Amino acid sequence: MASIKLNCMGKESIKIKKPKIRRPRGSYLPVILIASTLFFALAVAIVSLALSQVKIAKNHEQQVSAMEVAEAGINYYLWHLAHDNEDYCDGEECIEEGPYGPYTHDYTNQNGDVLGTYEITITPPEIAGNSVTVRSVGKVSGRNLDRVIIATLGIPSFTKYSLFVQDDQLWVGENEKVHGTVHVNNNGMYNEGEITGDASSTETTYNGWFGLQPGVAGPGVFGGAKLFPVPAADFNQVDINISETRIRVRDFGEGQYIGTSSRNRGYHAVLKANEFDLYEVTSYEGRNPTRWDILSETFIQTYSYPDSGVIFVEDNLWIEGNISNQKLTFFAADPDESNINKQKGIFIPNNLTYTNYDGTDKIGLVTQTNILVTQDAPTNLEINAAMIARYGEIKIEQYNQIKEHIKVYGSMAHNTGVVWTYASGSIIISGYRGTELIIDESNVLNPPPMFPTTGSYSVLSWREE
Repeated sequence: MASIKLNCMGKESIKIKKPKIRRPRGSYLPVILIASTLFFALAVAIVSLALSQVKIAKNHEQQVSAMEVAEAGINYYLWHLAHDNEDYCDGEECIEEGPYGPYTHDYTNQNGDVLGTYEITITPPEIAGNSVTVRSVGKVSGRNLDRVIIATLGIPSFTKYSLFVQDDQLWVGENEKVHGTVHVNNNGMYNEGEITGDASSTETTYNGWFGLQPGVAGPGVFGGAKLFPVPAADFNQVDINISETRIRVRDFGEGQYIGTSSRNRGYHAVLKANEFDLYEVTSYEGRNPTRWDILSETFIQTYSYPDSGVIFVEDNLWIEGNISNQKLTFFAADPDESNINKQKGIFIPNNLTYTNYDGTDKIGLVTQTNILVTQDAPTNLEINAAMIARYGEIKIEQYNQIKEHIKVYGSMAHNTGVVWTYASGSIIISGYRGTELIIDESNVLNPPPMFPTTGSYSVLSWREE
């Protein structure tokens, strides 16, 4: 409603009163309560998430620590084997057959505080084997939590290289393919073919058939890394291995020992599934170059394969045949003979093969001089074996006779080269037209029995249980 007043001028003025608007009391309370509830719920969620993350992080830290403790157990026994490579019972007497343990040790920090324990169980090598299995359980003090590692410890063998050359340059021709890793000591390699694995050399550069080149060179296919320079692999270990093996086989009965033949020419072993026939070679073809094909021989006897799988022949050895479910190594050597011309060699006149290619069949061939394919060997030849020629070559002589194809399934390690093909320019004049080398992957961790190794114990493989 309006009221009328007179102002000082005698005029009327009109003042309109605004009505008061009354708001209902308590109208903001539900909004405040809803907002507070949401904020509280969000805060609780954030705090819970933070606490959960802290718990997870702490649990992960404990797990990592348990893994570190388990790894410490593996490293401890690696150190232990380096000081005594035949102690599989943690310094105690081994009773009956393994596995042995568990043996428990504290895991401490630099102050001597015990942070946890590791329990190790050791499985010794198979007969004539060289790998030890260690199971390590790592536990953290005050926590019901453990981690388990199973590791294979062993001395790496020369079988880890598909092709190893000690003191000569290596040329892989354009028709050649090498499956696996290749290594050259004291020289370099030139690849015009294909190498599927890593290729390594001890040299930064070398001056060879193709002039001055990097340690690993060539226009061929490299499926792995080119590594140079790298440390040398100790090929002198082969001499030690040959001497020690003869003592173990001849003097302690850890295999079949066959002494020098009556005519100093050697023996011929024909392998079968579970045994081998042994002949004494009475004469062989000797032209220039020597053909090495047997002309006459005398049967001696049939031998069962020894439990260790090791046969040490103190003479030359011709070898051929097929095996099944056998792991064998043949040595042909005279460790007392310093005259290289009188040291022993191995000859392959025919196919040497496995029945099974899943690691149950293995053949190792170790000799002091050459491993030679004879002239009358098949035009398509297959050799299944890990081979070492300590001071010589692995090859076929230049007979001016062209054969078709040679396949090696295994590995080759030698001093001065591999020769399967002879060429004049781009024209093949002798040997095999096609060559193929395929590494036997099963030999990398489990080589043939008593096969030469490259040094000291290391971790060959590991996995978490």
